[in-house]
Amino acid sequence: MKKFTWLPLVLLTLTIINYPNPFNPRGGEISTFECTPDTTAEAQLLIYDLSARLVLRRPFSLAGGSVNRTSWNGYNNDNEPAGSGVYLYRLVDTTSKTTLGKGKVWVINK
Repeated sequence: MKKFTWLPLVLLTLTIINYPNPFNPRGGEISTFECTPDTTAEAQLLIYDLSARLVLRRPFSLAGGSVNRTSWNGYNNDNEPAGSGVYLYRLVDTTSKTTLGKGKVWVINK
């Protein structure tokens, strides 16, 4: 007879809000990403275009029990403006490489 060992699985997921969404970088707007985690962790905010190309990688230190924020000015890692469209973002724990939260942000350049 086989014995099964059950390992507890704890998933840390965060609700991340970003505002304004949509935002206009050419008009001087920036998009703010905000969350309030229960635990402290080192993370990264990764922003991708719809072709799954990495547009921006930004460190995001999470302090448990407080509001944590970072922003995006609409420019990529090479300091070039991102085009108008929808972008996907993920908040990833740098230690375990797990996704803590994800969402969409819409860029409208006017």
